Amino acid sequence: MPADTGGGYWPLLQMNRAIDSRKDLVRQPLSACLWWGLPIAIGVGAGFLHLPFRVGAGLCAVLFVWMATGCLLNARRCHRVHCYISGPVLLLGAIMAGLVAFDALKISPQMFGNGVSAILILALLSFVPEIVWKRYA
Repeated sequence: MPADTGGGYWPLLQMNRAIDSRKDLVRQPLSACLWWGLPIAIGVGAGFLHLPFRVGAGLCAVLFVWMATGCLLNARRCHRVHCYISGPVLLLGAIMAGLVAFDALKISPQMFGNGVSAILILALLSFVPEIVWKRYA
């Protein structure tokens, strides 16, 4: 058996985590604005347009896919814990909104709003493991 050198793989793992954190899209203001800020702004702005229900649901589906793509790309790039959770959650929101937009799921606008709110709350709660555990997996 080889003798333990004391350092093992720990410094190498630490170095990889430092490299991963540099790849985090949230650390780059322009990419953070494009992947998450812009779709949120579009969604809020669309709320003031009073779009027909199914059109609004379709827009919501597109915006959820947009943000989910950013999260999933970021999870792949830097292994951010929040993105591993919020990416799939946002995709579920996109599926729900898409089904409503195509009239395959018949729910009231109030129920739809509750569903969208639940998805957004779950995405926000996905920051909790980063606070309790660590930011990068």
